[in-house]
Amino acid sequence: MISTPKDAGLAYQDVWLKAEDGTNLHAWWIPAQGSEPDSNSMVLYLHGNAENISSHSHSIYWLAKSGVSVLSLDYRGFGASEGKARLPEMLQDLEAAALWMKQEYPGKKLIILGQSIGSVLAINFTAQAAQKYDIHALILDAPLMSIAATARSAMSSNIVGWFIWPFTVLIPSRWDSIKHIESINLPVLIMHSPNDEIIPYKQGKKLYKKWQQAHPEQQLCWLDSKGPHIMSFAFPELRKATLQFIAHQRCQE
Repeated sequence: MISTPKDAGLAYQDVWLKAEDGTNLHAWWIPAQGSEPDSNSMVLYLHGNAENISSHSHSIYWLAKSGVSVLSLDYRGFGASEGKARLPEMLQDLEAAALWMKQEYPGKKLIILGQSIGSVLAINFTAQAAQKYDIHALILDAPLMSIAATARSAMSSNIVGWFIWPFTVLIPSRWDSIKHIESINLPVLIMHSPNDEIIPYKQGKKLYKKWQQAHPEQQLCWLDSKGPHIMSFAFPELRKATLQFIAHQRCQE
């Protein structure tokens, strides 16, 4: 653990969850606080690959300071959570988190926020459980359209990767985001930076366009982000746009 919300001047609660298969999971509940009134919304935050909530959560502390409560989850294999990071077992972790949030705060609107690889989990879970947990909206920062396509992009950046590149065809496609968007019929905000060197910008754009085709009447919003990978919330205008989406579940006018 690098730090905790306390280091950023935020009150928080350690939350211990148990997945359906018995895996123990760790999360932080960071309630709405500060000068902004409680928005009556809560976000389940799903971070990207590597490290854990003690590093990734710095990007979403501003939400709590802006009146939005957050549960920051370390799914299995990350931080203090047990187990190994494998699908579909990881979806049990999201279910344990969503169940805790709805039981503890039944009056708050639940919104899922996934960054990078966390977007794959967010999309898969929302496709399965939107109605069960009354999920109001989905926010995706630097989403993957396809796990294999992302792997191929990463492998093509160096000569060693080119030798591994052909084997990316063996990566299972069952969990690819593109295969689950038809099952999600709720407001969605997607943001991606043209300068992202980890997940290509074109992946986010292609996912957005496919989603438009699948749900032409859906409230589907796009924002061009800025900076390198998952640095969207370092920019005040992107924070403001995200807060407006959380408040109204519709695109900026």
